[in-house]
Amino acid sequence: MGEILVKRIKRLVCFLLAVVWVIGTLTLAYSQQASSQKIVYIKPQFENVMFWENGWISYLEGGKWGIMDSSGKVLLKPQFDKIEPVVFPGISSMGVEWKFYKDTLIYWQNGKAGFIDTNLKTITKPEIESFEVLTPWLNLYFFKKEDKYGFFNLEKKVYVVPQFDKMYFVDILPYNPTTKYSNPYVKCTLPEENNKEYLLYAVDLRDGVWPGFYLEYILVSKDKKCGAIDTNGNIFIDLKYSSFEEVLADSKLKEALKNISFSSQASNKQQIKKTSSEYISYEQVGNKYKLIFNKESSRGFVQTKSKETYDNVKYLGVSNFIAVYTNKKWGIVDSKGKFVLKPQFDDIKEFSEGFLAFKQNGKWGFMDKNFKVVIKPQFDIAENFSEGYAAVKKSGLWGYINSSGNLVIKPQFTLAGSFFAKLAIASTKDYVGLIDTKGSFVLKFSAKNSQYMFVDTETYRYRYQPDSDLNSGGYFMYKSSLIFPKFGYVVIDKKSKKVGLVLRGQGK
Repeated sequence: MGEILVKRIKRLVCFLLAVVWVIGTLTLAYSQQASSQKIVYIKPQFENVMFWENGWISYLEGGKWGIMDSSGKVLLKPQFDKIEPVVFPGISSMGVEWKFYKDTLIYWQNGKAGFIDTNLKTITKPEIESFEVLTPWLNLYFFKKEDKYGFFNLEKKVYVVPQFDKMYFVDILPYNPTTKYSNPYVKCTLPEENNKEYLLYAVDLRDGVWPGFYLEYILVSKDKKCGAIDTNGNIFIDLKYSSFEEVLADSKLKEALKNISFSSQASNKQQIKKTSSEYISYEQVGNKYKLIFNKESSRGFVQTKSKETYDNVKYLGVSNFIAVYTNKKWGIVDSKGKFVLKPQFDDIKEFSEGFLAFKQNGKWGFMDKNFKVVIKPQFDIAENFSEGYAAVKKSGLWGYINSSGNLVIKPQFTLAGSFFAKLAIASTKDYVGLIDTKGSFVLKFSAKNSQYMFVDTETYRYRYQPDSDLNSGGYFMYKSSLIFPKFGYVVIDKKSKKVGLVLRGQGK
């Protein structure tokens, strides 16, 4: 009896050790601690990575995309052919802005698509064969499967399975007796508009991107019968009619018109965002530059060109000041064309965190936003402030100052980058890697023939992420328009072309 008990205990211990090993393998297959700090280093092993506004990172491994969180924890193993954001491309000519549905993503598997939300809930299995149109006015995304139409209500997260032979939007248009209308319509009156004559017009899906006055009903046909559904897919008018004209003439649609005011809807159309009331631009005239002062007025923007010409110009990152170069010195001009700082500087950078780096008499210093010198010129080279620190070079080595001008990391590096996610790229004669705000390496490699390159996730998103790999034109605007967390750094293996990650776990 005792031997049997011992054997059982041994088996149980072996089983528990196996479980621990499996769990450890799953959690640490991709990552390891870079140091005692809360920094995760994932060795280069992916073909590509993509970053998302909600704090996700999708990674390409073995030709399939998976998803991890900002601390490197795998949320979904590689299984998708591609992952796309849901984006409506704006129409600048109509004053319609881009629209991002940040809580929903599209995934593709074996040539078919489905929807997943940012809680990792699969809204629908991959069955969509093609996407037809996204209308921002009703927040509906239409698609097809086996030549049948369906849609997804992006606002209410309702999926209407593909089942309809044809679908139309219902738009209200002012009636014009001289116009020939190509689609089904019926004439109607609007009580709120003094019974003026209008049309209930069937709009093709592809035209639903244009601004209109759409009812929250969709005309549908199925098995040669026509009716209407609401934007949640519920039957509004039974599929009993032989034509869409009959559906448009149904009493339920007329009832829906009773409280509609065409003019009030017109006032709700999207408008183009106004730009700054004053800004400075420039034009090149031969080898010289002229400033252009743009000012908003009741007649629109009025442009005034400077009489003076300059050898060079430089934007400062603010709209109402610009740097100009003349007589081999840089100065700063305001939106009225007056010098706020006469030409006296050897070089000048753009504003960053309220500071402006300038070079005078061969040394670099900093001014504040009021152009008052707050850190006297004393450095051989100075970079912009980032996260409260600026890299500066003295006596051939790089260190860092804080916003008071104090050296908080003494010059010791042969190379020093800007801080991002509280980490900065740095190198010595022996090592290259990432340092923390105390100047200590949290991850380092030998500087001799190093095959690794570090790129912060913001820069990688813009410059190193091939758009051809993203499979979505919408992602270009998505990555350019939204504010992303500071994930950390991408580690690029220059030999294998694989990428890894150094993460701070700062995602949402």
